[in-house]
Amino acid sequence: MSFETIKAASDFLKCYADQVAKDLVRTNFETLAQIADLIMKTKQTGNRIYIAGNGGSAATASHMANDLLKGARVLNREGFRAICLNDSSPIVTCLANDFSYEDIYAIQLRTFAQPGDLFIVYSGSGNSPNVVAGSKVAKSMGLTTIAFGGRNGGKLKEICDIMLIAPTDSMEQLEDMHMLYEHAIVSLLQKQLPDRFDFEVRQYPPCHFPFKAAIFDFDGTLSLLREGWQNVMIPYFIEVLTAIPGVSSVEVQTTVHDFVDLLTGKQTIYQCIRLAEEVSRRGGTPLEPLEYKKEYHRRLLERIEFRLDELRSGKANPDDYVVPGARSFLNLLKENGVRLFLASGTDDNYVQEEVELLQLTSYFKDDVYGAQDDYKTFSKALVIKKIIETNHLKDSELIGFGDGFVEIQNVKEVGGYAVGVATNEVDKKGVDLWKRERLINAGADLIIPDFSGSEQLLRFLKRCY
Repeated sequence: MSFETIKAASDFLKCYADQVAKDLVRTNFETLAQIADLIMKTKQTGNRIYIAGNGGSAATASHMANDLLKGARVLNREGFRAICLNDSSPIVTCLANDFSYEDIYAIQLRTFAQPGDLFIVYSGSGNSPNVVAGSKVAKSMGLTTIAFGGRNGGKLKEICDIMLIAPTDSMEQLEDMHMLYEHAIVSLLQKQLPDRFDFEVRQYPPCHFPFKAAIFDFDGTLSLLREGWQNVMIPYFIEVLTAIPGVSSVEVQTTVHDFVDLLTGKQTIYQCIRLAEEVSRRGGTPLEPLEYKKEYHRRLLERIEFRLDELRSGKANPDDYVVPGARSFLNLLKENGVRLFLASGTDDNYVQEEVELLQLTSYFKDDVYGAQDDYKTFSKALVIKKIIETNHLKDSELIGFGDGFVEIQNVKEVGGYAVGVATNEVDKKGVDLWKRERLINAGADLIIPDFSGSEQLLRFLKRCY
């Protein structure tokens, strides 16, 4: 190919791309955002997404199913339940041969689809008989119908609930735009998904709903009153250790973070006992662990006292300091006959008051357990043992919820189902990646960000899809 020919081809290709870009910005991006929102809502309700097209549009439909199933997976959660109806050549050719090509999507929808599902079609003309017939059937079945079209929209414009028309008359260029729309939607979903309620399944619960008792940790699992406690304990412990001659903060930072993390969920005294051991190990003279505990509580109360005062005075709404959706989820469990228990590593007198301030007492009644001064008489493991014995439970009838290492391990040790609550306590949405990692390491069966999708969570636990 001569230089002149290459130059002419290059100019043509650039002109083609320039024209696509020029027309693309005339897209109705609000409609595109509305479509993305419907796709997200379909995932949250547990419904399916069916996609179809012909020719090049069939390839785009197949690509979209791939991207929703795999490309839109975040934090090891499952992707969207997306199925491309033109992907199976045996099914398509069978239906086309034995019935008609016009019916290939309508018959599949009648077989698989349910009200609340989503049907998405790609059609440059908007008049393809099979996508038109499929869209009519989908609407009659109670599905929401979406079309990506071109030109004047064709027959689909009058049938579908939403239609996004690519602003060009060129079939090649409108198909380019359809693919870009698909990738733009998936990119938006990838950005939104981490902050949306969903769960990461490490191990599935039993296929029936055996749970008769649920035990909850308090701080970070139900209550946000003590949000930031690590930012009090860890600096204080580092301060104690660096007061020893020759000890630097760099040396002890990792050690303190590790043992505070490992012992989270146990009574606070155990972290203070470990602090005393670290002081001795470095040649210092430790205080009694109870003294460290008293000083830690003094510093923590300085940080959170205003929150407690706001609740005592009625200036704050209790839900401002409750993990999102927790109250709704507790209601659902009670309605399903599950008895609720609460066990916290925080001292009992503090826990009892804070449960009352957050108006959670009615859910647990007399089944609230906090740490005791005689720490050897109390542990979450002992509480769990008591729950199982006094309620004559089988191990599989217990489910536990917590954000710490200890409660997850304790529930797993007795054969219960352990749910790790990886709440981002500062933003009150999304997953705290540090919590998620430690909960996985503790052996959690399920990781959730909070309880904001309480009904979705219960459906999963009951294995109702």
